[in-house]
Amino acid sequence: MTDPTSSARDSAVDRRRSAATREIHIKDLIAVVAHHWKLVTLLALIIAGAAYSSGKDSVSLYQSLLTVRISSPKNTFPTNDIDVNEIALRTDPILSEVLVLTTQKLALGVTRALDLQLEIADPSVFRADVLAGIQVDSAAPRGMYRLKSGPSPGSIELWDAGSDSLLQTLARNERVRGPGFSFELIPDGLPEGGLDFRLVSPEEAAAWVSGGVSYAVRTETNAVDITFTASDRTLVPHVLNQTAIHLRDDGAERARAIAAQRRRYIDEQKTRADLDLQQKLRELQKFKEGNQITDLSAAERSLMESIKELEQRRQSILIQLSTLGSALGTSDTMGVETLNRLAALEGTTNNAAVMFQIDNLLRLYEQRRAMTAGALGLREGNPQVDAVRQRITSGQAALQRAVGAELESLANNRDVLTGEITGLREELSTFPGMETQVARLEIERDILRETYSYLLDEYEQAQMREATVAAYISILDAASPAGRIGTDLRQKVILGFMVGLLLGLGGAFFLEYLDQTIKTAADVERVIGVPVLGLIPYESKLSSGTGNGASKSVVVLTELSPDDPSAEAFRALRTNVTFVAAERPIQLISVTSPGPGEGKSTATVNLAVTLAQGGSRVLLIDADLRRPLVHRAFGLVDQPGLTDVLIQRASLPEAVRPEVMPKLDVLPSGPTPPNPSELLGSEAMQRLIADARREYEYIVIDTPPTLPVTDAAVVASAADATILVFRSGDTEEAAAQRAYAQLRRVHARIAGAVLNGVHRRNDQYYSYYSNDRDTVRERSGIRGLGARLRKML
Repeated sequence: MTDPTSSARDSAVDRRRSAATREIHIKDLIAVVAHHWKLVTLLALIIAGAAYSSGKDSVSLYQSLLTVRISSPKNTFPTNDIDVNEIALRTDPILSEVLVLTTQKLALGVTRALDLQLEIADPSVFRADVLAGIQVDSAAPRGMYRLKSGPSPGSIELWDAGSDSLLQTLARNERVRGPGFSFELIPDGLPEGGLDFRLVSPEEAAAWVSGGVSYAVRTETNAVDITFTASDRTLVPHVLNQTAIHLRDDGAERARAIAAQRRRYIDEQKTRADLDLQQKLRELQKFKEGNQITDLSAAERSLMESIKELEQRRQSILIQLSTLGSALGTSDTMGVETLNRLAALEGTTNNAAVMFQIDNLLRLYEQRRAMTAGALGLREGNPQVDAVRQRITSGQAALQRAVGAELESLANNRDVLTGEITGLREELSTFPGMETQVARLEIERDILRETYSYLLDEYEQAQMREATVAAYISILDAASPAGRIGTDLRQKVILGFMVGLLLGLGGAFFLEYLDQTIKTAADVERVIGVPVLGLIPYESKLSSGTGNGASKSVVVLTELSPDDPSAEAFRALRTNVTFVAAERPIQLISVTSPGPGEGKSTATVNLAVTLAQGGSRVLLIDADLRRPLVHRAFGLVDQPGLTDVLIQRASLPEAVRPEVMPKLDVLPSGPTPPNPSELLGSEAMQRLIADARREYEYIVIDTPPTLPVTDAAVVASAADATILVFRSGDTEEAAAQRAYAQLRRVHARIAGAVLNGVHRRNDQYYSYYSNDRDTVRERSGIRGLGARLRKML
């Protein structure tokens, strides 16, 4: 059958726990940060310092932006015989052109234009701020040099830093000349400590140019944004402008080279056809002068027209063979320039297999460039880069095969046409008589004339194309002024401080999450579900009187100032105990704690003192027979005491110290017995309590800790009320729960708890509590945030 009293008690416990697990308030978070402010501050300063240490020597980078427009290569040719179909437009105008930006040829052109072989050693010194009129021979030897002030005012010295030898001494306004280089020093441009510079190879300077160039194609347009990033703010826009100029000129030059190669081949064929025509005219004239001429038959004229048509087709195939072979080049590797030449030819743009391989290779080049671009890019030897390189090698071989197949197809067509022309000529030779001979000569003359006319027309168009080739890459916006990218030292320090602050806050809340000690009244109500009857503030005077050692003493309330916060806290404890007594009769009060050193004896002594000060007659009994402290609080001897009364060595009036304070009598522990638990649970103890009940309004008993021994449980089972004492920040939640469960097993009536050593940061309003123990509301700063975080997670 269910006990109504137990059900009501459990319901009250549930209500208190529900109230203690309310939502986290902003004050809780602030209190956690205030509690761990040293950790938060330390981490913020450490990360900020690390950011300063790593950033003070970092090189600032600057970036400039330029925009170009890439038009169709069709616009470079005034006629339509060279076809650039849609697949060529996809590969040539955009992807293949911007890939030229990463080629060494273009970077070498920029290096030569700006004499980039001369580099300033200190990245914080900008070349244009100290040097002007720089000229560097492409074959200049590599080396390190130093320019510094000379011995006389207005003079400077040029030193070879590698051999530490003086090269020359000259006036500041003279032109400095060294091995393969010369420049002028800008007035007042020489730093105080001198200027270190070096000469590098053209390939090294070109690699620096290629490494700083990047691009982005604007979506659904033919506009491309090109950027260049480097540490020299004054040099960045010039490098970018030169890069765009070389890209524009390179495209025009490639188109012009294709037209020139076509013109030269047609010119050779035209000259040969002219010579053949003149020879054939002389032969025909000579034959006519010596023989009678007749008209040709219709069959003979038809054969003559067929031969002329086939010869024109054969000449066109010969031109394609020559142009394709020239565009392919002699190298086994196919770079971006070779692909561009192939993509613009008539024979390849109509060949889907060749254009597919060109498109595939261009995309592989772009993939490799994206992998290796920039300071953080992958380097050669990386498995990903090696895999792309192998795919490029395979793609080049596939393109070679596709182009070879195209050349073979053209050669087969040429051979077929040659065979057809030979067959027609043989058929024509079967016609009998002198008329056939005249017909043959006239057919050959007409064929040569038509061939020459066709080649002459092609030559004129090739000349026109070559003369009118225009750049199909235009610069829309020149390079913008170089702007700093990334974060400067100040921003890095601020960012580091913010990151450290966030880490510190995370660490603070993590420590709070890990902390499973009782710190506030809300923790007590949440963990064991009993009201907090008193919050004793942390005071060094009280703390010095608690502990495990035998030398520790208990501070009595009379030793404190009347307005001391601790004295006020014990008076509040007395008030709450009085209100508990108003609900049910309470005369015998036992005080215990989960473990030693939690302020149990201090709380017991001062509770008895405040009850006596309130006008009640009180008996204070020291039932901690293992480690007694009560007699020391009042400067008493411990014998005779409780043990003497229980073994009937003395009577209760003989052992009690009367009027230790007004209305307060004290019964010390007496000598330490071998069996404390048996004595406290004996009939003698019950008779002692019964006698004391007749003489006193309150009997306050200090008992040993609950968890180490069973003494406290024995006394608590007979007490009217039991008070548990916890120390804020020391008592583990698990220990509190075990102590509570142990007392409940012996049916102890637990009136509430006392939280000792409360810091102001944990409970600002520790001095005030409601008199209703079921609705006690804790007003702390942290409110058990760590435990609630654990519950939420």
